Amino acid sequence: MGSGAKAQRVYEDAVEYLCRNTAALRELVGAARWDGPFAVVRDAEPAGDAWREAVRTLHEAAEEAGIPGGIGLRTTMGVGDWPAGPPPRSTGWVCPTGRCARVDLPEEAGRGGGSCALTGDPLRRVD
Repeated sequence: MGSGAKAQRVYEDAVEYLCRNTAALRELVGAARWDGPFAVVRDAEPAGDAWREAVRTLHEAAEEAGIPGGIGLRTTMGVGDWPAGPPPRSTGWVCPTGRCARVDLPEEAGRGGGSCALTGDPLRRVD
């Protein structure tokens, strides 16, 4: 997969799925294969080589655990294959670390906004 903005968005979308389903994915994949790469995704610089490699490792582990499509990281061929982004919203909560594309809308998150599954930090409100 390339290293441009579109590829970065695919990685962020995969980490968003990972963030929303952390407990279930860890249980299916197993702690031995999960904990090391998860720590890198949580702590490394987003878009760095180590971060991308850890995302790919978790994707492959999820596929091998029987999850069709892994965590959603896929090789994309051609302009028409890129997933469309969500429509813009005026308010919501986003990942506090910038490691994923997670956005919780007010009706999903309630008043508090929830917390990041990677770091435990509160989601950041955007208007």
